[in-house]
Amino acid sequence: MESPYQFIERLSTKLDMCIPSFENNSSLQTFATSEVVKTTTKDVSHESTTPTTTEVQRTSTPRADQDSTLENNSSLQTFATSEVVQTTTKDVSHESTTPTTTEVQRTSTPRADQDSTLGVHTTTGVQSTRNYLSDQNTTIGSRGKGFVVLFMKHYSVSTKRVYITSDSAVQINISTSENLDSTLKNQIDKMIDIPSSQLVTIPGAMELNSFQKEVKSIYIESSQDVVVTSNTYRSATSGSTTHIPLNKLSTEYVVVSTEPTLRKSQLAVAAIADNTWISITFKMRRNVPLYISGNAFYNNSVFNITLHRFETYQIAHATDLTGTVIESSSPIAAFSGNDCNKLESIGACDHLIEQLPPIVSVDKMYIIPPNSDDRDTLIRITALESSNLTYSIYDVDHTVSLEQYHTFDTKISSNQTCFIGSQKPVLVTIFGLHHVSSRFGDPSMTIVPGVNQYLNYYKIVVPSGYTKSYVSIMMKYSSRDFFRINGSQIRTEDIVFESSLNVNNFTYNIRVINVNEGELTTSTVDGERFGLICTGSSIDEAYGFSGNSLLP
Repeated sequence: MESPYQFIERLSTKLDMCIPSFENNSSLQTFATSEVVKTTTKDVSHESTTPTTTEVQRTSTPRADQDSTLENNSSLQTFATSEVVQTTTKDVSHESTTPTTTEVQRTSTPRADQDSTLGVHTTTGVQSTRNYLSDQNTTIGSRGKGFVVLFMKHYSVSTKRVYITSDSAVQINISTSENLDSTLKNQIDKMIDIPSSQLVTIPGAMELNSFQKEVKSIYIESSQDVVVTSNTYRSATSGSTTHIPLNKLSTEYVVVSTEPTLRKSQLAVAAIADNTWISITFKMRRNVPLYISGNAFYNNSVFNITLHRFETYQIAHATDLTGTVIESSSPIAAFSGNDCNKLESIGACDHLIEQLPPIVSVDKMYIIPPNSDDRDTLIRITALESSNLTYSIYDVDHTVSLEQYHTFDTKISSNQTCFIGSQKPVLVTIFGLHHVSSRFGDPSMTIVPGVNQYLNYYKIVVPSGYTKSYVSIMMKYSSRDFFRINGSQIRTEDIVFESSLNVNNFTYNIRVINVNEGELTTSTVDGERFGLICTGSSIDEAYGFSGNSLLP
C-alpha cells in the first residue's frame, strides 16, 4: 500500500489535471466573492460601539482566482465573483413579522414556474443580481471530494459522529488546523481506506464555544465523490445534517432557527480561506440585546469578524435568529439551529442543527412529507425576497405575502402532506415535533429539498442507535413502480404512509418507508428524479436530514 505522502502527491497531481475543466463538472472547485466594504461597524477585535448601521459597497465581475483554499497539497481551484451592492440597514424592531394570510377553496392552483430562468434580485435598499440556479440539469447534488465539518454547541455531553459514504473503495484524508491542540489533533487527523462507508467518531472537545474564535473545523478530502453527514448523539437528544461540498459553498446565507424555550438559538461559520471577512446582519424575533465583546447588538445590527482557514465562530442568543443574513468575502460554511429546544412546550428538548444551503441554490417548489409515529410537522417558510406564495394542505390553497427574510409557519399532522409554490425562491425547513401522547420522538430539524433539487440516486448511512428510522420519498407517480431501495422493490409492509399530490399537471407520490440502520442506496430504474428525507426517533429524541438540499 502506498504511503500517505504518496497518496497525497498522486491525488494532487491527478486533480491538478482537472482544475481547468470547470465545464466538465470538476467537483473540487469553489466559488468566492470579492468585495470592497465600507461600514460603520468594525471588526469585533476593534471593539466597535456602533452596531446598528452599515453601508456595504461591492463590485461585481466574474474572475478566476488560482489561489488554493486548501493548504499544502490541496488541488482546489477557486472561482471568485464580486458584485456591486449598496445597502443601508435600518432598525426594524417595530416592524411586524406576521404575514397576511388568506384561506381559499381550490379553484385554480397557482404554482411556481418549474421552467423558470435565471432571476434578477431587487429589494428595497439593495441593488444586486442573484443568478439563481433553478432548473439546471446536472445531478451532482451534495456529493463532492472536499467538505468542512463542525459541531455546534450541545447542551450536554454527546457523541459526535461523521458518516462518509461512497459508491466504491475510496481513500479519505481527515485533517485539522496546525494550531489545534496536539492531543485533539492526533485523535482526528488520519488517512483511511474505506470500502463504501465509514463512521468516524470525533472527540467531544471539538464542540464549538460561543463568542470565541477557535480552530475547530474538520476537513474531509477524498479521492472520489462521497456524501458526508454528521450526527450528534446522546440519549434523549440528537441531531443530524447533510454537509455541503467545498465547491458549492458560497458567500451568502440566511439563518433558520427557532424561538428558544429553554436555551439558545445558534449560528456558526467556518472559513476555508485566510483573511475571510464575514458580516452578520441580525434578524431577531424579539429585539433583545445580544452582547459580543461588551458591545450590544439588536435587530438589524451588523457584526463583522475576520477568520482564517480552519477558524470557526459561533453566536448564541436567547431569541429566534431566523432571517439573519451571513455574507462573506470568500466562500464559507454556515450552520444554524438550537443547542437544545422544546417546541410547542411538548416533550423534552432536542439538539437542532443544519448546514445552510447557499442562497443561490434555493428552490421555489416543495413537497412536504409527514413525520410518522403520530408526530406533527412544523413547516417554516423563509422568504429570501419579498414574495407571494401558495401552500396547499388537503387540497385547500392558502396564499401568503412575505417580506424579505420574514417567515411563515404552518403545521401538518402525521397523515397530511403539503405543497409550497412561491414566485421567488424560499427556504423551507421542517421541524418534527414530539409524539402527541407518548414520549416517543422529539424535535428534529431538516431543510427540505425542493422539487428542482431532486436526484435520481442517493447513497447514505442511516444512523445507528434509534428505535425506528424512515426515508420519505417524493416522486412522480408514473415512476412509483420503478423505485428501488438497495436494488430491490419496496415491500408493502415497510410502507407506513402513502399519498398522492397534484403539482403542475403532474401527480406526485409521497411515501414514508421503514428502513434499517446502515448503508442505504435508493434509485429509480427509469432515471426519474425524487426527493429523499431520512428521519429517525426513539424515546425523547429524533433526527432528520435530507439526501440533498442543493440545486444540482
